Amino acid sequence: MDEIFRLSDRVTIMRDGQKIETLRISQTNVEHLVTAMVGRELKETYPARSGSSITETVLLETRRLSGNGLRDISFTVHRGEVLGFAGLIGAGRTELIFGVKPKTAGEIIFNGKPVAPKTPRDAINSGIALVPEDRKRQGALLDIDIKGNICMAILSRISRMSVVNKGHEQKIAETYKDSMRIKTLDLFQKIKKLSGGNQQKVIIAKWLATEPELIILDEPTRGIDVGAKHEIYKLINELVENGKTILMISSEMEELMGMADRIIVLSEGRISGEIARKDFDQELIMSYASKTEKEAV
Repeated sequence: MDEIFRLSDRVTIMRDGQKIETLRISQTNVEHLVTAMVGRELKETYPARSGSSITETVLLETRRLSGNGLRDISFTVHRGEVLGFAGLIGAGRTELIFGVKPKTAGEIIFNGKPVAPKTPRDAINSGIALVPEDRKRQGALLDIDIKGNICMAILSRISRMSVVNKGHEQKIAETYKDSMRIKTLDLFQKIKKLSGGNQQKVIIAKWLATEPELIILDEPTRGIDVGAKHEIYKLINELVENGKTILMISSEMEELMGMADRIIVLSEGRISGEIARKDFDQELIMSYASKTEKEAV
């Protein structure tokens, strides 16, 4: 949005494949664009939670974790917390926790016990889920229908002698379609026919079906419209209010400040700063993110 107002002379608003209106930038503002895009007024970009969901129990702890471009990473996250990760491009990700990349040093403590996932299946069995950054290439099978995508990670649970129980699959998919408010004609619709926001809901539903305790959300609202973003934010709040724990990685600072309880900032593969919600500030985050390796130690 800030780029549109900074660089453009005119703006055209589209919704559901239809042109809504074209205006000169001087004739509009962010609130008007958002309302025109979603077809209704959004009273708050980042919905408030009904209450504090954070408990005193530490669900995940990393101790001097290294690998995949990360070095000496130590942090804790409590049950019911949304812990945000910020940092410049190339600063490192959390694939180590999900077993996508091998760690070279350090420990991961999950639920009070050391874990060392060597594959994503190890992480899933431990109660960890990852919604990846690239939903079309890593998160979903676009030519498979909605119910197939939702139940993809739990096939062993709903199968007997390698034969999927179709009734069980249908029931699970229906449950998540309703709870995630997925807009679709039916569960047999291919996921590539859905909007970006509904594709993301299907991918989140797939991981919720594994009954995880920790959900890693990597760029959870990239490439989806502002109305769908609001729906995803509401889902995140509902998840932590129901006892889930979220690690949220985002390149959008406003998103992290709107949703996270704490933000850890990475620079050159190291933790360069940790900020409590009451101290959130874009300039402070950027100053931590731009620290050199020597400054970040």
